Amino acid sequence: MADTRDARIPVDRGWAWMVLLGSFAISTINVGTEKSFGIFFIEFLRQFKGKVFMTAMINTVWNVVFSITSASVLLIGFKRVSIRMSVFLGITLCTLGYGISCFATGLEYLLVSQSILVGMGAAFNIPPIYILIGEYFDKKKGIANAVFVSGNSLGGVIMPPLYRYVFDEYGLRGGLLITAGITFNSLVAAALLRPTTFYINHSSKKLCIDNGDGESKQLSKSADACSDLNSLQPLLSNTMPNNSTDTQTDIDNKDSDKSSNSVTVKYDKNNDIVFDCSTHKPETMENHVSTMEDEEKEQGCFLKCKNKMDCSLFKNIHFILFLVIYVLGNVANMCAHIYIPTYAKDIGISDNRIAIIVSVYCISDFAGRIFAGFLADLPRITAEHVVFVSQVVVGLVLQFTIYYTSFILLLVFAVILGCSAGMITALFPPMMFGIVGKARYPSAMAIFILWICLLEGLAVPVLGYFRDVNSTFHFTFHLMGASSFVCISLLIIFIILKKKTSSREKEDINDTSA
Repeated sequence: MADTRDARIPVDRGWAWMVLLGSFAISTINVGTEKSFGIFFIEFLRQFKGKVFMTAMINTVWNVVFSITSASVLLIGFKRVSIRMSVFLGITLCTLGYGISCFATGLEYLLVSQSILVGMGAAFNIPPIYILIGEYFDKKKGIANAVFVSGNSLGGVIMPPLYRYVFDEYGLRGGLLITAGITFNSLVAAALLRPTTFYINHSSKKLCIDNGDGESKQLSKSADACSDLNSLQPLLSNTMPNNSTDTQTDIDNKDSDKSSNSVTVKYDKNNDIVFDCSTHKPETMENHVSTMEDEEKEQGCFLKCKNKMDCSLFKNIHFILFLVIYVLGNVANMCAHIYIPTYAKDIGISDNRIAIIVSVYCISDFAGRIFAGFLADLPRITAEHVVFVSQVVVGLVLQFTIYYTSFILLLVFAVILGCSAGMITALFPPMMFGIVGKARYPSAMAIFILWICLLEGLAVPVLGYFRDVNSTFHFTFHLMGASSFVCISLLIIFIILKKKTSSREKEDINDTSA
């Protein structure tokens, strides 16, 4: 697939790595905090005396809000608001959500502060970064996405012990207030997320000059030199042909005639100085643009999302199958960091050791995601192969949780599950990019998030319900492992279909060339 990015954007080089660094830091702080929900989960159960099902509803409502808001943000796009500004807004909403949670009097209050505010903040925060990384990286997008999502795991290493200490020292309410402060500090990293439009807006300015014969010349000049119209006069005189004096005289004499061949200084949408040499009235284009803007303002949010959504994706069998595969394969990764701490609590593991287990799980997850990105970029290994092997490991290790009854065995379980469960999360961006392409990637990402979060959001309370009914997590873990086995079966079908499609395309190319 040919790369259609503007040549002025530093793809796979330069500031792209600073953008990745900022994205990694944001992921470490914000998603790391979300992955520490197991620690928050225990504190919510302890403080408000709720059931596992009701407490898990906080995460479910969070997923619903996150999915709907993310889809709206990605479908409407970033025409008026840059990705960096969207991340700024998201971090601010997350900070506000954690901050007012310290005044909670019950689980119902947390459904508003934690689920709605933090869910909306995460939607403005994380999904747009996937789009930005896709704009900055091409050949190295596999390792770039793996590094970005591995920040989730590194945050899971750092944050759980930190929040465990904070809750022990300052209680739930003081800990939530400190969480808000930690989240707010990620604004510093967001400043590094320079939009790719920066390189286009600050590129060389182009001047259009009519030479009197109906032909035009384009000249480049820096933004500083173009700031003063008078500084352009020597440039105009020096570049005009022999009849430039007569042309300039005509311009001076017909300055009031807007339909003549006059040189008019204008600013385009990128603040570039443009010399209008055409004979049409300038008001025509301005009125047209104004009319389009008025029509856009009249459209509601839902109508904008409907118009932006690429419905042809629902006819793409590879894309639909990929969605189902990811839903089933990501259940373990999504629920493990919530239910492993509670399971450890049920078998009598102390709070400090639970924090260690969560940290070990996240360290393993971090290493596994980086390793998955490295493997996927190798010539003879595809992302599908890596996901297949990882899901086999996940499905097997979750079937033997009845034997994980000590701290050491839980550590081993956390290492194995951590190394394998997150690989599908690290590799879904390049996999989906290869299916839909760059042009349809934002629309596909919106559909992906809406679909995934709604379905997987239901998995958390349902699995929590089985724990309340059986008074143990063993059946819950068995179901999580079974979903991985179904994922493996569908992944085999996906690989076969992909190979057949690729072979058919090669045959069509050979027939055309012949």
